[in-house]
Amino acid sequence: MCYQAGLVTTPVYTAHVTVRHDELDPFGRVQPAVYLRYLAHAAVEASAAAGFDGNWYAAAGSVWLIRRSTFAVTAHARAAERLAIRTWVEDFRRVRSQRRYEMRGAGERLCLEARTDWVYVDSETGRPRRVPHELEAAFADGGHAAHEREPWHAPPPPAAPARTSHRVRVYEIDSFGHVNNAVYLDLVVQAVFDAIAAAGWPLERLAGTGGVPALCGADLEYLAGARYGDHVEIVTWFSAVAGGLDAHHDVVRPGTRRPLVRASTHWRWHDPAGATESGLPGGLLAALHSLLAA
Repeated sequence: MCYQAGLVTTPVYTAHVTVRHDELDPFGRVQPAVYLRYLAHAAVEASAAAGFDGNWYAAAGSVWLIRRSTFAVTAHARAAERLAIRTWVEDFRRVRSQRRYEMRGAGERLCLEARTDWVYVDSETGRPRRVPHELEAAFADGGHAAHEREPWHAPPPPAAPARTSHRVRVYEIDSFGHVNNAVYLDLVVQAVFDAIAAAGWPLERLAGTGGVPALCGADLEYLAGARYGDHVEIVTWFSAVAGGLDAHHDVVRPGTRRPLVRASTHWRWHDPAGATESGLPGGLLAALHSLLAA
């Protein structure tokens, strides 16, 4: 455990991971959901290093669940790159805690900044529990006020947004019996490519223009959990932004309107090698016209 001078005064833990070849997308970049798995890995390591490992939580009958994940990618990590993930607890709010992350690659290159909002729950009932004083004492200096959580905001969907469906597989279930939080990012990323392909722009055509979508950020709020065998529907629509495209998503059970998860993903276009931004291909926005936010 170390301290990051000038940035925070609470304990900072640094985890290290090395990018594996099976974590890359077709263009040699780390798959977006892999970043969320790295962040969870760092948080678990940080807790264990402070004396709160799996055995401690089992004895306490409690567990942390992620309520919201927000991140921005500043440089895409590549194959075999050694990443340092610095993480620290930003605040505690009775049953919740916000954790921050900074991920750096080769040459201290900043790759990603992120925040996750965790809820402390009873492992049997799933109900929120008061964070024990010993956890607060271990991770916070007591001098920071709790940060207000930004309310969710997304533009309203058009009359007929894109819809895809998915049946939850057994390998998508975590040790708590529900879909792992990173899987939802996999689902909404796939929904973006499906919607763009249905509008006449499959991945092969995008690559042929010299520019392919690169996820540069996301905000996911987890409201309820899907379980093995559940069928879910991913509702997707878009909004145009300078230099790129934002996608908005509701993950729902078919026939219902209340989302299990809601998300916004932020996209910019890069050349396939990822060296330079290329801008949206001409005609793509017009092809997505019916899917633009109302």
